[in-house]
Amino acid sequence: MTLKSFFECSFFKSPPQGEGKFIVKQDEILIKADDYNPSDARHKFEKQQIKYSCFWHKQENWDPTKPAVIIAIKDNSKLLRITCDNLIQTQVASAVNMIIVDDRSEEDIKSIALSNRFSYLRVDNSKGFNFSMLNNIAAKLCDDNGVKTIILWNSDLWVRNKEDFLSLLERHRTSNSKLSGTKLVYPPAAMSLNKKIDTDNIKTYFPYMADGRWRETIQFGGSRWIRTSSGWTPEHFKRFSEPENPCVDCDRGCDFVTGALQVWDLEHFKNLGGLNPSMAKQLQDVDVCLRSIEAGVVPMYFGKNIVFYHDESATLMKEGKKDLQSANDYVMFYKIWNEKIPQLVF
Repeated sequence: MTLKSFFECSFFKSPPQGEGKFIVKQDEILIKADDYNPSDARHKFEKQQIKYSCFWHKQENWDPTKPAVIIAIKDNSKLLRITCDNLIQTQVASAVNMIIVDDRSEEDIKSIALSNRFSYLRVDNSKGFNFSMLNNIAAKLCDDNGVKTIILWNSDLWVRNKEDFLSLLERHRTSNSKLSGTKLVYPPAAMSLNKKIDTDNIKTYFPYMADGRWRETIQFGGSRWIRTSSGWTPEHFKRFSEPENPCVDCDRGCDFVTGALQVWDLEHFKNLGGLNPSMAKQLQDVDVCLRSIEAGVVPMYFGKNIVFYHDESATLMKEGKKDLQSANDYVMFYKIWNEKIPQLVF
């Protein structure tokens, strides 16, 4: 078995899947816990085959001519209701197929999906959170059901209005883009789910913005790279700048678009093998964009006169997020890409 097989989702090669229960088995690799030392770059990995036990219910009004929005979430039903309400009130939900991916929740996520007449996908496994596989499994179901465009959508992402959403889709289509993203802005305080978590996280991770001026500034304005002791590190371009800044209020090609909002040509997503299954928590969005560039397809950033709100601080660096899997993802990213990045993006 080649190393590449651990970086691509094998489920895309399986036969079409009907509704109800099914199992996905995926080969993945992870740093050996007893050998992990953050100061030592010589890490050992162990092979795993993870079993994902799934249940799929497709919405009654599924329309294969519409794109599919995929929202993965674990518990946090309050946040999910806010996000669903935003998409319904702005009429975005009526323009797409909606898939709620329930990641091992103890809260009743299913009722929220079904009461809104959305599709529902439940995924359980013994390994833990894997953003990549949650979206890969949902993407395969979209392909089985005739959808051509998928949109990976964070549970803390909201649209300002339907016009911005439709404009993004139209630019994606008319430019023949295979992978697109857009301008993301921190929401106004009145929209934020948890103001205390927002404040604490900003003070901890962005101390120079602790006075609150980061509200309604850029969260993602495109891609940039910085050189660190670990290697080439991806950064959000113009974070905390004004949304009207011409450097972000524009349309252009870029090196990566954030996984908080990615519009994909599903065939291209499948051909790349989807998101890297062995990168469960971190950097899988950048990894798949670099694989796209390596395949000759540059991601597009469409930010001109468009605003989406990303309440990043509602989920940013919560307790438990920095663990062995997160460390694994960073180590793996640098091992795969550090030497290739200067040739690919500079």
